[in-house]
Amino acid sequence: MLVYVQILRFLAAIAVVAFHAWGVAPNYIAVPDGTASFGLWHGGHGVDLFFVISGFIIFYATQDSGQSPAAFLRRRVERIVPLYTVVIVIVTLLALLWPVVFGSPGWYTPRHILKSLMFISFTDGEMPVVYVGWSLEYEMYFYLVVGLLMALVTHVWRTIVILFSIVVITGQLTGVATALGHYAFFINPLLLEFVVGVVVGHIFVKGRPDWPMIVAVACAFAAVLAADPSNRAAVCGIPAASLVAGGAYLSRWRTSPSWSERALARLGDASYAIYLAQVQTVSFTCLLIASIIPAIPPLLLVFAVCCVVALSGLLVNVAIERPLLRLCRRIGRPGTTGAVPAPLAVASESTRLLQS
Repeated sequence: MLVYVQILRFLAAIAVVAFHAWGVAPNYIAVPDGTASFGLWHGGHGVDLFFVISGFIIFYATQDSGQSPAAFLRRRVERIVPLYTVVIVIVTLLALLWPVVFGSPGWYTPRHILKSLMFISFTDGEMPVVYVGWSLEYEMYFYLVVGLLMALVTHVWRTIVILFSIVVITGQLTGVATALGHYAFFINPLLLEFVVGVVVGHIFVKGRPDWPMIVAVACAFAAVLAADPSNRAAVCGIPAASLVAGGAYLSRWRTSPSWSERALARLGDASYAIYLAQVQTVSFTCLLIASIIPAIPPLLLVFAVCCVVALSGLLVNVAIERPLLRLCRRIGRPGTTGAVPAPLAVASESTRLLQS
C-alpha cells in the first residue's frame, strides 16, 4: 500500500479546506491586521498536489493492467461523477431553500447547473456551481485524453506526456491564449502537473527515466518559465512532484505502517469526499462557531472547520460515496447477483488506488 501517497491526498484536501476557511473567516469574526496566517494563504495549492497525484496514480494503476479504453473511462466516470452530481444537487437545493445563507443571485440557472454537471462550465468563463469543481474539469479532460490515446497509440504514456507538453508550449506563443479565449483551458500549464505525475510514476515503477518524457516535460516547463517565471504550474507543480516521489519511495520503505499512518491513509481514501464536502460546509461551520464563540482566535476557527469538514467528508465517503461506487460497479456487469469469486474478492493495490 502506498501509505504516504494516500496521506498526501488527505493533506492536499485539508490544505484546500484550510485555505477556504482562512479566506472566509473575516466574514464572521474579527481578524486583526497582521495576524499570522502560517502559510494558509498557500493552502489552495493543495490542488496542484492533487493533480500530480492523479497523474501518478493513473499511471501506477493502469500501465500494466491491460484495461480497455472503455473500461478505463467508465471507472473514472464512476469514481468522479456520481458523488459530484449528488453534491451539486444538495448545494442547489440548499441555495433554493435558504438563499440568504447559501444562495448567490443568478448563479443557479439551469444552463449553469447543466454545464457544471457536464464539466464544461469553463466554456462560459465561470466556476462550476460547486466551485471546487473547476479542478474536476481538468481531471476529466486529462482522463478523456488518456482514454482516447489508449485506443489509438501503442506507447500511450510517452504519447500523453509529449502531447500535453506540446500543447502547453503552443499555449505560450504570443497571442494563442488570447485567441482561444475561454478555450485556453485546453492549453493551461496546469496540465503539466498531471504529466509530471506520470513521469514520477514511470520512474517509480520502472526504476528508470524515459528520456523522451523527461525532455518533453523539461522543454514545456522551460517555455512556461520563460513566459511567466511565477507561473503556478512550475512554482507549485515541481515541488508537488518531489513530494509525491518522496511519498512513493517512503511508502515502499515503510512496509509496516503504524496505526496513525494507516488512519491518515484512510482519510486519504476519503480525500475526494472531503474535498467536495467543504462546499458550503466551510461557511456554515464558520457562521455556527462564530455565533457561539464570537471571540474565537482565527487559527483556532480554521482548525475547528478543518476537523468538521474532515469528519463530514469521512461520513460522506462511508454513507454515500462508497455505496454509490459499489452500485455503479454492479450496473451492467454480468453475474453481479452471485458471490464474488475468492481470487477476485481481494483487489490489487493498484486497483484500490484507482478506485479511491
